[in-house]
Amino acid sequence: MQGTHLPLRKWFLAAYLMATHSNSISALQLQPKLGVSYKTAWLLLHKLRRAMVDPDRTPLSGTVDVDESSIPYRRKEDALKRGGGSSKANQIWIAGAVETVGRFGVGRVRLARIADRSAASLVPFVEANTLLGTKLRTDHHAPYDKVPGRPLTKVNINKSKLPAHLLLKWPHVVFANLKRWALGTFHGFREKHLDAYLNEFVFRWNRRRSFRGTLDRMLGIGHRIGPITYREIVGDTREWKQEHIDEILAMCHPNKQQIVKDLASYYRAPRLEVMENLVWWMNRLREEDRKARLEFGWSTEGVPEFNDPRSYDRREPERPVLAPRRPGEERLRGGRYQHPPRPSRDELQLGYLRHIPPGSPITLA
Repeated sequence: MQGTHLPLRKWFLAAYLMATHSNSISALQLQPKLGVSYKTAWLLLHKLRRAMVDPDRTPLSGTVDVDESSIPYRRKEDALKRGGGSSKANQIWIAGAVETVGRFGVGRVRLARIADRSAASLVPFVEANTLLGTKLRTDHHAPYDKVPGRPLTKVNINKSKLPAHLLLKWPHVVFANLKRWALGTFHGFREKHLDAYLNEFVFRWNRRRSFRGTLDRMLGIGHRIGPITYREIVGDTREWKQEHIDEILAMCHPNKQQIVKDLASYYRAPRLEVMENLVWWMNRLREEDRKARLEFGWSTEGVPEFNDPRSYDRREPERPVLAPRRPGEERLRGGRYQHPPRPSRDELQLGYLRHIPPGSPITLA
C-alpha cells in the first residue's frame, strides 16, 4: 500500500473479498464492487497474490507424491487439433508435489510452472520444494531418477490394471481442481502470470481447514515482503521488451521490417517509435542524408504507409477552423495571463478611507 492513491478502505475491502471468497475473485468481479477501473482491480489482485507466498515457508516432508501435468492452449492461427498427450506443442507444463498423510490423508501442496518434462526442469522443482530424506512416489518417468538425497518409489502406471488417478490419487485431484478453478473463475490462464495463480491456489489449498485466519495471514505476509510496483508484476524487463518488439515486427512485411531495422540503427532510435512514425523518419533521412537513403535500396512493396499516401498525408481543411473576426473586434494575444497593474500607495489610502465609518480615529503609517 506504499504510496497508494486508493483509499485504504478499498484496499482492505479487496483483501477481505480475496481472502474469504471460496473460489477466489476475478478482476472483472472486483471492479464493480470497489468502483475502480479494470486495470486497478487487476493490479490490486496481483499485489495481494504476491502476499500469498511466505518467503520463509518450509519445504514438504514425509511422503510426497510428485507428478506433472499440462494446460493445453491454442492460438488463433493454429489448427483446431494439434499436440496433446506428452507433446510439447501448445502445452503449458506444470509440476506438482503433494504431501500424503497416512493412507488416505493429504497435507500441503506445491505447484510451479516448468519449461518441459526434462530433468533440467523437474529436478530443481523437487529439490526446492522437498527436504532431504523425503520419500518420493512418482510414475516411471526417467528424470525423477536424478533427484539426489530422496528415496524414490516408482509406480508403473502402464503395467497396472488400475488407472493413473487411483495409483497417484492426490496429484491428479490437485490438477483437476486447479483446471476446474481456472476455467470457472478466470476462464483460463495466461502463461506470463501463471505462477501467480498457482501460488494463489496453493495458498487456498494449504489453508482449506484454517479458513478464518487467511486474511490475517495474507496481510502479515504483505507487511513483511514490502511494496510491489506495477513494473515488477508485469515483468517489463529488457528481455520481455525485446521479445515483444520482435513479435510485433514479425507480423509486418519483410520490406517494412528491413526499413524499420535500418532506420532504427541509423538514428539509434527505438524500433517501435520508428515503426509508428515511419513516414516521418523516412522524410527526415531523405532531407538529411539523401546519399544514405539511396544506398539502403529499400523496396516499398507491401508497406502501406508508402503505397497509400492518402491515408497518412494530412490535407488542408476546406474551410477555416475559426470564423473571420468582425471589424473592430479585439484580437486575443497568446502568452501567460498578465495581472492588472498594482495600485499606488495613495490609491490604497483613498480606498481605505472610503470603508472607514465617519468619526472613527484614522492612523496612517
